[in-house]
Amino acid sequence: MKCNVIKDLLPSYVDGICSEDTIEIVEEHLHSCKECKAQLTMMQTDYVEPMPEQVSNAIAPFKKVNKKRRIQVVTATFLTFILTVIGAFAIQEVGPVNKFFFPMVSANVVVDSEGGKEEWEGLDFEDQNYLIYDSVFWKKEITNAANNPNEILLRVKDEEGKIVIDELEISPGTSAKLEQLKRNEKYYFEFKTKNGLYLINAT
Repeated sequence: MKCNVIKDLLPSYVDGICSEDTIEIVEEHLHSCKECKAQLTMMQTDYVEPMPEQVSNAIAPFKKVNKKRRIQVVTATFLTFILTVIGAFAIQEVGPVNKFFFPMVSANVVVDSEGGKEEWEGLDFEDQNYLIYDSVFWKKEITNAANNPNEILLRVKDEEGKIVIDELEISPGTSAKLEQLKRNEKYYFEFKTKNGLYLINAT
């Protein structure tokens, strides 16, 4: 068989993937051909199969990197969870934090007009006769508590005494939006209703 054909078969012969018949033909040719035998020797010298220990040593640094990365991811996830829990607890349980993110003031009033006559009553929210929406977290809503006996009529005046909102009716258990009110301005609230005990919330 020609040397060119044998040389084409040598890579497969070195890798051990030739059939038995091909191996027999190649080895028979190698016995009588110094050139092809030299070619085989050179190919076997160039190919050095890596030892398992060498492979392990090469992979080891990557294993360390991957392990370190996994630890970082787990640690970051755990810390994020803890901070989320602490933040939620602080918002719900710590008064100043809760009041900052969910501002609300209430007015408890007793209406006892002579003869049941409905008159405008000023609202004092927690001993303050005005309200300032001083943060973006205010919803600008007034709620007539569900247990209140009647609907109320609400009006709002600015610092100069001008009526900004007039006779806004709010039924028990419902809220009214006051979106036209501006931030950082002082407003005075008044309401009118029938006799009874009322709880009115501003959020």
